[in-house]
Amino acid sequence: MVKLKRVLFTFYIILFIGSAGLAQSLKLGISRESTMTISGTSTLHDWTSKADTLIGYVEVDKKMIERGSPKKGDKIISVHLEVPVKSIISPRGATMDKKTWNALKSEEHPRIIFEMKEGKIANIKGSSFTVQAKGTLSIAGKTKDIEFPVGGEFVASGKMKFTGSYNINMRDYDVEPPSAMFGQIVTGEEVEIKFELIVNK
Repeated sequence: MVKLKRVLFTFYIILFIGSAGLAQSLKLGISRESTMTISGTSTLHDWTSKADTLIGYVEVDKKMIERGSPKKGDKIISVHLEVPVKSIISPRGATMDKKTWNALKSEEHPRIIFEMKEGKIANIKGSSFTVQAKGTLSIAGKTKDIEFPVGGEFVASGKMKFTGSYNINMRDYDVEPPSAMFGQIVTGEEVEIKFELIVNK
């Protein structure tokens, strides 16, 4: 009986510590206000497409949200961002969209996914800061490690904004640059992804 009580006591202690640890962070959902564009070049003209749907969260230190401002030692605990390939739309119409979706292998790999595991906050100026984001980017079924700077800012109580950009070479992800007019018009291999993520409780 005594042994059973000790086991139960140990179990409750572990459960309590685990719950306390979980309570130290908050997952902020990505708002519909968020935007993302993908821009590039071609042999005819520059082009830009927009991702209409952004899904995911930014997990942050609960104390930082309660303060409403960053301080030295704070971290962005994790980021999960998904972009459905078929939400990437061009103002040039359906033909451009279909070529983009086919190049990104949307049927086999319907989402572009970015995962970040912890980023240290630096360069704090009032409610603004920067984060060196390290994580993985998965496009068309291929995943690569990436690293780039992100600007962060508290814009309201429990609400934050993250902005940044990242350049990729499509061939690094085994993506064949789309072409048109029987190959007379070919897009460049390099594209720039720009984003403004608004997250809140």
